[in-house]
Amino acid sequence: MPATLHSYNTGHYFSASARVFGWITTALAVTMIVNGSVAAYAFLPTAIITQLTHYRTEFDLAQMTYREGVLFAGMTFGKTLPLAGIDFLFLKKNNYKQVSESRGSMSTFQFVKYDGYIKLSDNVKLHLLQRKSKEQAMQEMQQIAQDLQAELRDLTEMKIQ
Repeated sequence: MPATLHSYNTGHYFSASARVFGWITTALAVTMIVNGSVAAYAFLPTAIITQLTHYRTEFDLAQMTYREGVLFAGMTFGKTLPLAGIDFLFLKKNNYKQVSESRGSMSTFQFVKYDGYIKLSDNVKLHLLQRKSKEQAMQEMQQIAQDLQAELRDLTEMKIQ
């Protein structure tokens, strides 16, 4: 019997710097606990919370519902909405720019990333993933398309005129 609930982590809830801060705080708390500080136990869950909290999208094909929310402690928090149907999944190539400024200079970095989306029958478009390589993004999108029994379109080579 095929699974009817399909869940996908779509990104980290906390930024990379917040996750690093969580690990540093936890390392300091462990050091303080070893030295006998009881108050350090309050800081201990910081890394757990920052590392294990994600954005998540769930599709329940039996109930025909979907939910976008936040995954924490194994539970997804978010509003459940009716799923009218799935039109198709698609992969797009997007260019991103990041500007870095200092007193003496300004640098612009350009990145190419591959974003995976799902288009629902009621014209809702949901972002599912973002990867640096097309191969990895396509492989993950093919698995999602197989899970949801939907068509996958590769729109990475389309030119806008």
